[in-house]
Amino acid sequence: MSQQKLGLSLLPLGALVEAVALGNPLQLIPPWIPIDSTGHSRSELMLTTWDSPDGPPDGADISFVIDPDPEVFGTGAAVHIRYPRNRDVLECAENTALDGEGTPLDKDTIELILDRVQPKQGARTTVDFKTLPEGSLSVKANVGPFYPDARVLASPSSLPSVLLSSLRRTHKLSSAPHVCLVKTISDAVSDDVRVFKRCTHEFGLDKELQFMTRLPDVDFVLRPTHLVLDEAGLVHGTLSDAHPASSLSLTMERLHPLAFDGSGWLAGTTPSVSWLVKLGWATDVAAAVAWLHAQSIVWGDLKTDNIVLCKDGHCRLIDYCPGGYTLGWCAPEVEAELPHSKGSVKGDIFALGLVLWCIAMEVPTVDTGEEDTVRLPLEWSEGIPGWFQTLVSSCVEDEPGRRPSAWRVYESLLASG
Repeated sequence: MSQQKLGLSLLPLGALVEAVALGNPLQLIPPWIPIDSTGHSRSELMLTTWDSPDGPPDGADISFVIDPDPEVFGTGAAVHIRYPRNRDVLECAENTALDGEGTPLDKDTIELILDRVQPKQGARTTVDFKTLPEGSLSVKANVGPFYPDARVLASPSSLPSVLLSSLRRTHKLSSAPHVCLVKTISDAVSDDVRVFKRCTHEFGLDKELQFMTRLPDVDFVLRPTHLVLDEAGLVHGTLSDAHPASSLSLTMERLHPLAFDGSGWLAGTTPSVSWLVKLGWATDVAAAVAWLHAQSIVWGDLKTDNIVLCKDGHCRLIDYCPGGYTLGWCAPEVEAELPHSKGSVKGDIFALGLVLWCIAMEVPTVDTGEEDTVRLPLEWSEGIPGWFQTLVSSCVEDEPGRRPSAWRVYESLLASG
């Protein structure tokens, strides 16, 4: 492979103007939600249920913050309440909540718990509770750091750092609470907004930082620009440049808000993006995957959610995730090995084909049935060139050996541009 040929797409002027306009929408849309800094005595309650394979949830967690300043991190008293399904007392507050199709605990029970534990400002109080047979509540509480997932890096990083206390939150991401938009105090009066990705126990910060900081200077991947530290030197996450269009999936939802039915289909939607721009985006993604594979790197969780439409109108990858996966985007051989699959080059090609299909069809994600498996063969709307359909279909072949290399996909797209 001649790596000198690999690069982002070279769009004609008219298509470039269109792509840049699409990458710079006038306003953010949900799931980016503006932060309201007025009148808050308690943050919005977040509910996470414990899945059960054959019925209602087995338990749940609820989290909220009392008396926070929503713009400033680590303010207020954080509360995290955990409750499993009560097998001893069937009629109780926790079972009523778990059987209520995603409803949290009732307000009176929460207030009783808070009265017992007296949460502390600037700390996180974790509570385990259970209704006892006589009707009283068993409440066990532990007090810990406000952000318990902050950590010391396993190895040094070359990234510059900023203090968590210097950040001011402007928007939250409803689909991922650990991701938000921020400004720093020094640029709070400017439009220089950044993405803050906070550490969580699911966020493999060390591996991602090691990978991103060791990458040579390539233009295919969005990498962090700063570490976020507290005064004790613990790492709370990373900052990255913000791009207002966000992911390809959100771009497609923004283009067709009334046609999106929640399952990923936008059948019959009138195209809003010219074919030259779509071809450019497809070339960007294929070039990125081809370059990674030339370095013997398997990307892992390739999907439209993990591809950002940048301000310059080009697409770049985010969220390096070796061994990660999303049901519906997995190749058959990868899905057969879940949850222990480490991904593969041919698995990346399968996901690449699905990404190219989404771009051509202007849909936010793949269509899956009840089994969370992509429906094949893929359906096509009128106006999409036959050669492109054939190329994508070859990427999603059941037999991995029949799929083309990412380089071959890139060459095919480049030759037709």
